[in-house]
Amino acid sequence: MILDVEAAAQRLAAGEVVAYPTETVYGLGVDAGSNAALARLYQLKGREPARALSVLVPDLAGLERLVPQLPDVAKKLGRCFWPGPLTLVVAVAGEEFSLVSSAYGVGFRCSAHPTAQALARASERPVIATSCNRSGAAPCRNPEQIQQAFGSELPIVSGEPAGGLEPSTVVAVASSGRTLLLREGSIPYTRLLEELAA
Repeated sequence: MILDVEAAAQRLAAGEVVAYPTETVYGLGVDAGSNAALARLYQLKGREPARALSVLVPDLAGLERLVPQLPDVAKKLGRCFWPGPLTLVVAVAGEEFSLVSSAYGVGFRCSAHPTAQALARASERPVIATSCNRSGAAPCRNPEQIQQAFGSELPIVSGEPAGGLEPSTVVAVASSGRTLLLREGSIPYTRLLEELAA
């Protein structure tokens, strides 16, 4: 079932799971603050709830609204590499993202894909950003693979196809500014360190 961005945002608000393209692979999204929607997502992926998920933001300003005490290092990385395949993991005060956080904090992603950006802007609440796949399987890179993995009932946001890059690089940024590579992906960690040293 193919939807436009506005219809997909309405589905998210209703607690449904939707698939959407990013510059890397297709993602699965739900309302990040809905326990029921998150439970559906974990069940769909066959993933343990203890594993953290990332949150899609439209831009760096969107992240700063959610995390007012964002470390300067995270801001610099966001300015250099967003929109793009970089997930920044930072500490977040309060309980809003407690269901998707890890020991390092909450991961935030600003996709360079126009459809993912439009979905983040159209949604009234933060949207989960996790790869579109069953746990342990390769991520889906096109609608046909999504339908094979999940059936024809999963809504797919229309738009340009996924970019096909490697998954995003994931970096934790402590309040002190110290960084820790959690997963190397499309952007080499050495390139991030070079930008921080500049």
